Amino acid sequence: MSSMRRKDKEIKERVVMEEILREQDVGRLATAVDGVPYIVPINYVYKEGKIIFHSHKEGKKMMNIRRNPLVCFEVDTGEIKTGEKPCDYSWKYMSVIVLGEAKEIRGFDEKLAALRFIVEKHAPGKGKMLSGEDFAKFEKLVVVEILVTEMTGKRSPVSS
Repeated sequence: MSSMRRKDKEIKERVVMEEILREQDVGRLATAVDGVPYIVPINYVYKEGKIIFHSHKEGKKMMNIRRNPLVCFEVDTGEIKTGEKPCDYSWKYMSVIVLGEAKEIRGFDEKLAALRFIVEKHAPGKGKMLSGEDFAKFEKLVVVEILVTEMTGKRSPVSS
């Protein structure tokens, strides 16, 4: 990624960016094939330098990943700050943008472990309930991991 224009907004600490990735429930996954961009919101989990999500094995998102595994992923959090005048309004935010390479997790044990991470994030305490028997219900399910190759973070200036 190119360097950030507004250095006062840059999050330099990887640990802070990783915390933002762990805390958010929904991120946006961007793919591009033949010069055509496509972006879609997804539920995910961030673990050990990887973004993990599940999807139906068919559809544009998976078709794009199979044709071009290089992806961009973004999460953000924030709130509008109001004021008396229109120019007093601002956005207090933090965001993280990730570049990476997506690949399907194929091994049974690896796939089950990844699905348990996802379930545990969104339904705490229930990840262990997922078993190999559940896979018969999900024959059209794929699990994808994005290996993070680059990460940048941005936030509203501290003085905001």
